[in-house]
Amino acid sequence: MEITNRIDKDILYVSLIGRVDASNASEAESKIVSLKNENADKHLVIDADGLEYISSAGLRVILRLRKENPKLAVINVSSDVYEVFDMTGFTDMINIQKAYRCLSIDGCEMLGKGANGAVYRYDEETIVKTYHNIDSLPEIQQERENARIAFINGVNTAIPYGIVRIGEGYGTVTELLNAISISKMIKNDPANLEIPAKFYVDMIKNIHSINLEAGIIPDAKETVLDWAEFVAPKLPDAEGKQLLRLVSEIPDSTNMIHGDYHTNNIMVRNEEALLIDMDTLSTGHPVIELGSMFNAFVGYGETDHNITLDFLGYPYDVAERFWRITLKMYLGTDSDDVVNSVEEKAMIIGYTRMMRRAIRRNENEEKIKRCYDQLIKLLNKVDTLDF
Repeated sequence: MEITNRIDKDILYVSLIGRVDASNASEAESKIVSLKNENADKHLVIDADGLEYISSAGLRVILRLRKENPKLAVINVSSDVYEVFDMTGFTDMINIQKAYRCLSIDGCEMLGKGANGAVYRYDEETIVKTYHNIDSLPEIQQERENARIAFINGVNTAIPYGIVRIGEGYGTVTELLNAISISKMIKNDPANLEIPAKFYVDMIKNIHSINLEAGIIPDAKETVLDWAEFVAPKLPDAEGKQLLRLVSEIPDSTNMIHGDYHTNNIMVRNEEALLIDMDTLSTGHPVIELGSMFNAFVGYGETDHNITLDFLGYPYDVAERFWRITLKMYLGTDSDDVVNSVEEKAMIIGYTRMMRRAIRRNENEEKIKRCYDQLIKLLNKVDTLDF
């Protein structure tokens, strides 16, 4: 038996390697208790990735540790060891987590990427989503819960069925046989955008039609208020106050919005659109969604068109056209005046978010100035973000 440990934020991970039985259980317990006493402010997690066998003496050690540490978790448990925990009823008392299957995405086609991760085609039947944060299990669990909420409320959502290890981090696996992303549809035929646009718009209109009980998922307006409060002091006094007023007066809403709705996140299979990314699901007014959509297709690539090509897989001018087509479809009008009016409202949300992000990330001054100039112009034209 060997015992190692590491600390990550507020968690003390203690790894058990080899066999824990009557001959060494007492020694194992003493070492673990000593490590916990040295790190009294940390939560204890037993990492069983290298644990080959545990006897009843070892189980009693786990039971005593759990008595002193009610939130004790045992992770990365092999199938054989998990069967012992399950047979003895430990899985009903303690958070016991099976080891995750390891996958490699080397050579896999990237279908899309975002702020939190990237999606890959693993084989003809499955896609894999990776997460930038190596300690992403809470994010994964939340996204799976979001997908469940969306699914039971009528959204065609591809719910991840498994969690896997990818390198040092985690990922999720989803079955999507012969599905193609809307981004790839556009890339394959950029001259004909009406069909992918209809899939895209029908999905988002359905999402926006769903009303949820308050508090089930986050309120996006609170997030936008945070952006505005950060950006407002960077603007002239009158425009800063106008920005705060416009955002604070966005009508409260418990209608579902996706929060990161772009063409990488929608797959089409058998003439049916499916969402594959649900980590930003929230409630709010549609103008918040449109602001995010404007950024994905237009805003982020304005000062560098290569950003759009790298992110969506098709050129900036195609993304601009797709944005205008989908906005008209969404609003159900061919009136340029109506479309321009709603677009300006969305742009205020989009540029506020981009300016905050650019400042916080120390991005180039050209992007910050572009956001600043556009906000000044728009804030002197727009009197409400409602539509």
